[in-house]
This record gives sequence, C-alpha cells and structure tokens, in this order.
Amino acid sequence: MTVCLRVIMILLVVPPCLLTQDNDNWPPLSYLRNDYKAVSAVAHIRIQQAEITGRVGGYENWKINAVVLESFKGKFKKGDVIEYFHGAEAGLKREYFTGEKIVFLLAERDRDRKLRYSVLENSTLPYTNDSVRKLRLIRKNRKR
Repeated sequence: MTVCLRVIMILLVVPPCLLTQDNDNWPPLSYLRNDYKAVSAVAHIRIQQAEITGRVGGYENWKINAVVLESFKGKFKKGDVIEYFHGAEAGLKREYFTGEKIVFLLAERDRDRKLRYSVLENSTLPYTNDSVRKLRLIRKNRKR
C-alpha cells in the first residue's frame, strides 16, 4: 500500500516540475537566432496603447504604440516611441497587447515610402530575463 501511495505521489509531483523546467529555457537560443536573422529590428518594449485598425475574416489588425526599453537589433534607441502593426486571430483580449514584450519587427515601405513595422508572425514574446540574456548574446556575437 505505501509503495502505491509513493508512486502516485511521484506521478503527481514530477510532471509539473518537468514542465516548469522546459518553460524556463523557452525559447531556445537557436529559435531566437533564426527570428533575429529574419527581421530588421528586435526590441524589448513597453506597450502604451493598442487598438484594432481593421478586420479581415477571422483576423484583426492591431496598431501598437510602445516605448523601447532596450534595442537588440535595428535603429531604435532606448526611450524611442515606436508604432508597429500586429495581425492576430480575432477575439484576442486587449490585455494580450499590454505590458512588456520582446518584438521581432519586419520593416517595409508603404505607398508614401514611409517605413512601416509589423511583427514577425508567432515571434512576440513576454519579457523574461532568460530571453533577454540570450538576445544580448546574439547581438554581441553578430557585432563581431
């Protein structure tokens, strides 16, 4: 009986611990490096305002205004206020577009030749010390 109880306890305790360990290391360095190479700018930001600017089918286009807290790639500097666009599935709550994030931004010119930024799909991350440490390492290695 005690052996069965111990086995049940181990099965209940171990899986959550394993999940926590995986999340602490997500995303891996290789994943960040690939997204870093694919974009014009990477920054740690604090979102100030987010609003829906249009809907197409089951998707919404959000316009985001944010302040740069740290730049890892591109021309942005700490304190710059930036605007970018984020396409997302309809129904996301505004709370998703608040707080501190790490964004990977593509740059393109609009009809008026004005530079316009949009997020690389599935690349926006919540701020974590681990992600920032990895991005600083990537930036340092790219400068060499």
